[in-house]
Amino acid sequence: MECLIKLIGPNNYVVENSSCVFLACDTIMNLLLKREQARLSLDESTFVHLLKALAYWTEGTEDSSILMMASSICALIFDFTSEEALLNHPSFDTSSLNSLSRLIARSLALYEQDMCDDAKEEADLHEIVTAGYSRWAHRFPHIRAAVER
Repeated sequence: MECLIKLIGPNNYVVENSSCVFLACDTIMNLLLKREQARLSLDESTFVHLLKALAYWTEGTEDSSILMMASSICALIFDFTSEEALLNHPSFDTSSLNSLSRLIARSLALYEQDMCDDAKEEADLHEIVTAGYSRWAHRFPHIRAAVER
């Protein structure tokens, strides 16, 4: 996870081939999806840094594959926490929460409004976000408000 944070975060390394970023994202997503079998130990600090890096990576992009990949990972991480817990973490603030709220709202709107044909290619990722949202929206009132706008 630290590798991905370094690739996409504010102090990122220049990556000429984005396929390695997507490979890292796919690996993390698979670990999160199979957390029981992988016996994944969850370090809240690492997840906070990853959430912030994902929000940073997606700010200003219109690339649906980036939006859907990032929001899918966020949706899986949100299963383990709550808005209150994140805001109580010293490295997480309201600005980070607002960025993540925009990310989730954009990813759900992208698919629902059929804004681009690429969204159809990310149907599995959309399913992860939608299913996740239904599980944890009650614990994330800011995200729920952003989605409902």
